[in-house]
Parts: sequence; C-alpha cells; structure tokens
Amino acid sequence: MHPIFITIGHFTIRTYGVIVAIAVITGIFVSMHYSNKFKLMDEDTFLDIVIWTIVGGILGARIFWILVSPGTSYYFIHPEHLFAIWEGGGSFEGAVLGGLITIFLLVKKYHISFWKFLDITAPGLAIGYGVGKFACFFNGCCYGLPVPKWWPHFFPLINVFTDPRSECDLLNTALFPAQLLDSLAGWITFFIIIFYVVKHRRYFGQMFIDFFYIFSPLLFAVEFVRYIPTHFLYLTPNQWVAIGAVIFALIAEHFLKKNLPIVDSEAQQPEEMREKKQG
Repeated sequence: MHPIFITIGHFTIRTYGVIVAIAVITGIFVSMHYSNKFKLMDEDTFLDIVIWTIVGGILGARIFWILVSPGTSYYFIHPEHLFAIWEGGGSFEGAVLGGLITIFLLVKKYHISFWKFLDITAPGLAIGYGVGKFACFFNGCCYGLPVPKWWPHFFPLINVFTDPRSECDLLNTALFPAQLLDSLAGWITFFIIIFYVVKHRRYFGQMFIDFFYIFSPLLFAVEFVRYIPTHFLYLTPNQWVAIGAVIFALIAEHFLKKNLPIVDSEAQQPEEMREKKQG
C-alpha cells in the first residue's frame, strides 16, 4: 500500500514504524486509564514498568518473528538486520511473551500483584493490536493467501500490493485481507473487554484471561487465510500459540477463581478500598 511514510534526503521513515509507535502509545494510555480506575498504582510506577515491558516486548516480538519466519537464514547471514524493527517484522505473540516475562520480573520489585497488573494490560493489548495491524497493512507484511476466482474482487475483501518497496512477495495479486482481519480481531476483543468483561469480573486476572479466550480463536481462524509457509502438523506457529494460550487460560482461571476472587459488591471498587476491607 504505502510502505514509506516520508523520505528526507537519504533518510526514510517507514509507515510501519509510525503506526507501531501510535499503537504502543494508544495501548499505554488505555492501560493507564484502567490503572487509575482501579487505583492499582501511581502513574510514575506504571510508566516505569511499561517502559521496560515495551523493551522486553520488542525483543520478544522480533526474536519470535525471526524464528518462525521462512527467511530465518537471511538474518544469520545479515546479522545487522536482526533488530532492524523499523524495516518491519515482529510477532504480537512474541511481544506478549516477552512482555509477560518482563512484567513478572518487575512487579515483585514494586510489590504489585502480577495478575492485577495483567488485568489493566488486557484492553491496552487488544487496542494496540487492532491499531498495530494497520502497520502490517501499509507495510505489506503478514499478507493473506491469493483469493479464489469466485471471491469478490474489491476492497476491503481483497488486498492488492503493487509497491515493490513493500514486504509483500505476491505483488499485483488479489489476496485475502489478513492484516485487516487481524486488526478486526483486536478491535472485537477490545470492545468485549471494556463493555462486558470489566463490568462482570469475578476474579483478579479475568480481564487478561478473557483476552486469551476471545482473541485466540479469532487469531486461529485468520491464520487459515494468511500466507504462512511454515507449518507444524498442518498448523501455523501462531495457531499453536493460540491453542497454548487457551490451555494456559483454562489452567490459570481454575487457580485464580480459587485464590483471587472478587466479591460482587467490590468488583468495581478502587484497589485501595478493597485492600482496606480485606485488611
């Protein structure tokens, strides 16, 4: 579509990097809103954790993407491109894993509940993914499979990439709009969380667990129309991650319902008020 945002002399800014930055900032503000809503921590503490979580997420996203990419060997031949994230190429699943590891290590330092912190990240993750997938749309990466002849050949039911500067290897070909479908999955997850899950929480960690329940099946479905040469037992790496996320959610939910329940009358109360009652 439009892989280059602006070029000044020999300096080029890709649209991918601009939109990813917008997605990250949007996700931060949304998560900060819920941190303030639940009175979980002050904004300085929140930002301290988030900054390091972003670093961990970026590393996780890039490493995971390189490992499952069909062009993995390219990065070992050209190691200078290993962390050139501005060129495009990052896995949301890897970002979540890298972020989770970072959060787990940091919340102990700030004496904050791991699961309560994950709750406030859920809506930020969802909207960040919804916005961020437009980066792939403009960059031409994460593209879909060629559509059959009987499929309606008009936008937004198809994508056709024509710019040779894009990351798409199937130029001038009608493709399934995988990036837009992925984006839609993020937006659907976001709206369900903020309009339903937040109001019906029964245990701490539920917002994050429900993120997995809602988002993972949507991701799994979109993968069937996405161009992914790498498969394990007929499924893509992302589909296996989606299955693992649901299994993880089932196990975690069983634990959290027993150990971190929220009393009905306290579900919408600020964190500090609940702690006073529990004390």
